[in-house]
Amino acid sequence: MEEFPELYELLGFFESEPEITDRDVPIHYNRLTYRTVRGENKIYCAIEPAYGQIVLIWENAENLVASLNLEQVSCLRVVSEKGTEKIVANFAPKAKLLDFEFQLKPSIHVKWGNQPSV
Repeated sequence: MEEFPELYELLGFFESEPEITDRDVPIHYNRLTYRTVRGENKIYCAIEPAYGQIVLIWENAENLVASLNLEQVSCLRVVSEKGTEKIVANFAPKAKLLDFEFQLKPSIHVKWGNQPSV
């Protein structure tokens, strides 16, 4: 990924420490796994910056709400504005995907789409 948040930003967003696959390897080449709970909602998010991949699983009361495997992620940012916190992923231009937004505060929300063919 060309742009990647600082670890403290991800810690603040997920409110949990990441599980790191290999502590002897730089973060950029590692797999960071976050698990967080908001009421009956459970979130699992694994990020592999060097490969531009994010896996996100969201369950509510043990029911699957969303299971996403994002690839070709070129940029990941943590955005805090107007009382909300979200991560925003941008994709490589050839993917023709709109930004992916995942919000945890004040409520859980996902926004994503693709661009029409030209």
